[in-house]
Amino acid sequence: MKHAPSMLAGAAEAVITRVKDRPVVYDDLFARALVLGADGDRLVIVATDMGTFSVEYADDLLQRIERTTDIPSGNIIITSTQTHNAPGVDGREMTPEAGEWLSDCIAGLVKRANDDLRPCVLNAGRAPVQIGYNRRLMQDGEIVMAPNPDGAIVPWVDVLEAKDADGRRIAVLFSHAAHPVIVHWLSEEIGPDFPGYAVRHLRDLLAREGEPEGVFMFAQACCGDINGHPLRGGFGACDAAGLSLAFAVKQALAGARPVAPDAFKARSLDLSLPLEEPPTAAECTAALAEDPDSTRFRELLAVAESGERQFHPLSMRALAVGDALCFLTFTAEMFAEYQLYADAVSPFGQTFVFSHTNGITGYVATAEDYELGPAGGYESWGYPTRNRPWLPPQPQAERLIHEGITRLLDELSR
Repeated sequence: MKHAPSMLAGAAEAVITRVKDRPVVYDDLFARALVLGADGDRLVIVATDMGTFSVEYADDLLQRIERTTDIPSGNIIITSTQTHNAPGVDGREMTPEAGEWLSDCIAGLVKRANDDLRPCVLNAGRAPVQIGYNRRLMQDGEIVMAPNPDGAIVPWVDVLEAKDADGRRIAVLFSHAAHPVIVHWLSEEIGPDFPGYAVRHLRDLLAREGEPEGVFMFAQACCGDINGHPLRGGFGACDAAGLSLAFAVKQALAGARPVAPDAFKARSLDLSLPLEEPPTAAECTAALAEDPDSTRFRELLAVAESGERQFHPLSMRALAVGDALCFLTFTAEMFAEYQLYADAVSPFGQTFVFSHTNGITGYVATAEDYELGPAGGYESWGYPTRNRPWLPPQPQAERLIHEGITRLLDELSR
């Protein structure tokens, strides 16, 4: 008879607001960690109120956590909420000193959670909710950023709860797909946008029922083409969105089902998505003659002269608790359609899907979006990152990703 491992859980949180980086703070930024244990193995989920992390920064942080805790980096998930009122987006970068401080803080946070491991029961659930709209609308033959009521969304929140042997809540992890851009992202304020408001409201809602305990943490899902609504709506609108999401989390908790204790499983897959061919060197040179300051054609000229094929690197990782629960992660800002696909083909009881996890390599759109060419908007037409030049992936990228998702999840389930 197969031994069913007992489950363990520990959680911790810490304020990571640095007032000297931006003096106006409307709400604190947090880093939160949940560590799960089974049969000597451990699985870590870190959620941070940050914009994004580069792959290079995330790799260093993964190694630092492993050195601090002895937990293998392959079992660690680092997510960012992608609030646009924090470093990591729109050109706002951390200073080297701030990055070093944050890495030490997060590694120490995971150690605290790991040191607090105790027997637990896991419950997983899902509830319907929509706090955003698809943000890609076809208008006059090209895509503009505007609410598209017919566009893809992920109309639910996934919830995982850990309670100790006495029924006290250790942590609640919840995930939904929407850009945190309800507070104006070009404002000087620093704060977590709707994920922070949701955490605060969830605490208040559960406290009214005598259940205020626990660490409450938000992980961003596949929000590449979804904006929180209303865009730039301000603090009142952000508060309302957070309240709606908190109510949905509470509903999911009420209907959550136990996750059977089981061993952890993990698989990973690295894809190289082929990019479109660059303009020829002659075409780039001609374009630069007309616009000598064009960064795009200066970089494309270097690509054309190199003669090397260009690819978008995409890392996928799946970690599971038996056959009941799976976390599927991507190192890119995935369009919602990929989460809908993963949910449809997943053989696991419940599948959480996290975008821009363990770093970010840029947007990943759908074949239909890539086929629009320059009319497809910045997310699908050659948006540059550290990891790729001013070239979009070819439409076949969608098929390669679908095949990768299916293969990865099927191998993990077997």
